[in-house]
Amino acid sequence: MIGFSACSNKINKQRKPVTNILITPSNKTLRQGNEISVFVQAKLFNAKLDRIELFIDNQILTISEKENFSYILQTKDLVLGHHSIGTKTYNRLGQSSTHYAQFLIVSDIEPQKPGFRIEKIFNHQPDFFTQGLEFYKGKLYEGTGNYGASKIVLYDSSKEKIVKEKKLEDSFFGEGITLLNGKLYQLTYKSQKAFVYDAHTLERLREFSFSSREGWGLCNDGKYLIMSNGSSIIHYLDTLSFQRVKSIEVCDHKGCIQQINELEYHNGAIYANLWMTNSIIKIDAQSGQVLSLYDLSDLLSYFDNKNMDVMNGIAFHPSENRFYVTGKYWPKLFALTLE
Repeated sequence: MIGFSACSNKINKQRKPVTNILITPSNKTLRQGNEISVFVQAKLFNAKLDRIELFIDNQILTISEKENFSYILQTKDLVLGHHSIGTKTYNRLGQSSTHYAQFLIVSDIEPQKPGFRIEKIFNHQPDFFTQGLEFYKGKLYEGTGNYGASKIVLYDSSKEKIVKEKKLEDSFFGEGITLLNGKLYQLTYKSQKAFVYDAHTLERLREFSFSSREGWGLCNDGKYLIMSNGSSIIHYLDTLSFQRVKSIEVCDHKGCIQQINELEYHNGAIYANLWMTNSIIKIDAQSGQVLSLYDLSDLLSYFDNKNMDVMNGIAFHPSENRFYVTGKYWPKLFALTLE
């Protein structure tokens, strides 16, 4: 049972109302689809109750004139992630108090663990700290990181030879990239800036600021830019104003998934590298539900390189119907079929 109570300082020798919220079941992590029973108790001092507003995420659920009442909350109607349930209690002297409790809604399914097949292996620049990888009109683009070494590169049809590159100023640490409508978008790590380039010439067209403290991965669904920032939350950005349109929180059946890194969008799903792992998760792009977990650790058997860092870089090739993956300082690029 989740509960809280609080009382205020005295105001004109009158005390504000005290409210308890009791939630059953008591586990603060609840699977989507579960029913939550909410019981509200109010205690008032020297004044009668006017009303109690019960709300979730600042949206009012019900208003009651009773000091004690119950409410049944259906979690199937709630998005995945963290939620705040609260009360605002008013007495007839015009005083009020607001109290909150937190809980988490997680997925009602356990992610599948499909396999994969290696279709082809290509050479990859072993000195590239890969941050973004994407195909656009059949051409492979890559964004790299590290201060003084961040760049965007365009490969030829072999996917191994660089035909064009654009270096970022030394003061910026390059992060994820994506391409949409003839433009290439590139995040930076801690500068809260992103850059827009011409996809063909790699000439910079403009820059914009974003509100997240850090920029990590970037992809698009054909309409919005979709970015990660190392947390469990993925943000959708408007391509003109670059303002946040909506956000989803990524959860499996156990909890929220942190350190979401490089992103790739395909067929209604977001594929994401998890930092410090060699795994990719498949995320429902609307709900944030983790659908599948791909463990690609077997790829490491193709290397004998102690300088390699973690996997990072996912690109889907539409005409080949394959995913391409690599990693930071990886000397190989893999074409895979994800089952």
